[in-house]
Amino acid sequence: MSRPGIAKPTDFTAPDSRFPFPHSPTPTRCQTEPKLFDFTNGDHTNGDRAATEKRLEKARTACSSCPIVKNCLRWALVNKPVTKVGIWAATTPGQRTALRKRMADRLGPDWIDVLAAQDQARRERAAAARHTPLPVNQARIVRLDRAVNGPMPVHRLITPERQQHNLVRLTAGLKAAS
Repeated sequence: MSRPGIAKPTDFTAPDSRFPFPHSPTPTRCQTEPKLFDFTNGDHTNGDRAATEKRLEKARTACSSCPIVKNCLRWALVNKPVTKVGIWAATTPGQRTALRKRMADRLGPDWIDVLAAQDQARRERAAAARHTPLPVNQARIVRLDRAVNGPMPVHRLITPERQQHNLVRLTAGLKAAS
């Protein structure tokens, strides 16, 4: 006999173990303010579409500054049965359904297996790189680059102005090379 509100074991589909749940060293907004991300398809705050859009925008803004948003989206897409409701990585349930369809169109019906294989290959390359030192010439280039440019910058958002600046420099470089 099961109690009301408690899911039966057959009702629950376990998340895909090939894709670990994303974690952050600092608490994320979805952990500190879970109500903000509580949303279902067709959910409208008291029938007021503007209020719903405002609530969705607040959740999307919170996700935009999250350090694990990319991994959160991947996890939410792969684990459909677990993410039927709620805002995950700034996406609604309907948007995630559309993204899953696009992934299936792009990578085939077994797109989850393709992503898992890509992740496994990436982990294997990273492990091999840790155990295989760079050739002397490449190590010298890396040291020279660090000496001239300093350490690699931490991930940061690129502003539209910086994107335009980069595009202008790239175009100029391509013209100069031809």
